[in-house]
Amino acid sequence: MTIIPRDRTHPLANEAERPQRRSAFRKALGGIGWLAAAPVDWAGARSISRAASLIGGLAGAMHARPRLDPRFKVGDAGGFDLMATAFSCGMTVPQLDARLATRRKETALVAYAMFALACLFLLAWVRAALSTRWTTSRMVLSVEFLPFCVLFFLVGFYNALLNFQIRMRRLATWRAYLLTSESFWPR
Repeated sequence: MTIIPRDRTHPLANEAERPQRRSAFRKALGGIGWLAAAPVDWAGARSISRAASLIGGLAGAMHARPRLDPRFKVGDAGGFDLMATAFSCGMTVPQLDARLATRRKETALVAYAMFALACLFLLAWVRAALSTRWTTSRMVLSVEFLPFCVLFFLVGFYNALLNFQIRMRRLATWRAYLLTSESFWPR
């Protein structure tokens, strides 16, 4: 057993840090070592299986239902049960009403902000699309930008739907929100 001194000036101290040198024979075998591998390894089966499991996990996460807060109680008809919810959250009904009113204001603000951003980006996209020369690469770039505009619209619509649910004090689908006779705009 060789004891390596801690002093960096000692000749054995730098020996452990030095990279190992490979012989010419090992270099040659390492360069053609892939020939000895199975054809499955040539195709990258390990990386393909890892990618497939990643895609499967992402798909499962995408299709999973969001977890609902177990403290928030909903009645049989889909209406909010404020008494049971206030009890399970450890507050009074007026405190819960105040929190719901605050949340309704927040969702309205976010909905209007996202709609405004979506309109702003869409107008900027239209302006850029009309003022530039159309080439293949330019068309690809313009089509790639549209999902960002759609994303802002969807986030705004989702917050408007949440605002509608809080305002009506019941769970509602997006269809019920669009087909309602009540005011469409968040307040």
